[in-house]
Amino acid sequence: MVYPYKYDMGIKVGEAQIPDPSKWTYQVGDLDTSGSRDARGLLHRAYVATKINYEFEWNAIEWEMLQHIVNAVQKPKFKLTAPDPRTFNTMYKGNYYVGDRTGSCNYYLKNRDDKAVFSLKLKFIEY
Repeated sequence: MVYPYKYDMGIKVGEAQIPDPSKWTYQVGDLDTSGSRDARGLLHRAYVATKINYEFEWNAIEWEMLQHIVNAVQKPKFKLTAPDPRTFNTMYKGNYYVGDRTGSCNYYLKNRDDKAVFSLKLKFIEY
C-alpha cells in the first residue's frame, strides 16, 4: 500500500520536497547578543535577528518515505522552505539544521503482507 501523501504546503529541504506533516508547530523568537536591566528596571538589549524554528510530525508514513525525509536532513546545514506563520500564504526560507529525530514503528498485518507504518518528529532549528 502506498499512502497518498499531500504536498500542498510546499515544504522543501534543499531541493527535496517532503510531504505535508500531520502536525506542525513553530516558534518565532528574537535573538539578542546581550540584554540587561538598569536600576529603574528598563531593558537594554542588543537585538540581532528574529528566527523561526519548526517541529514537523508525521503520524503514518511508510519506510520509503521515512528514509526519504531522514536522508534529506542528514547534512549539518541545509535550506528549509516552510510556511511563514507570520504572513498568510507565504513561504519562509532559511538555513537550518535538524535537532532531535524521534519516531516509532507500528506493525500491522494486511492482505497477508507484513507492513510497517512509522511516525516521525523532526525539530528544525534556524542558524
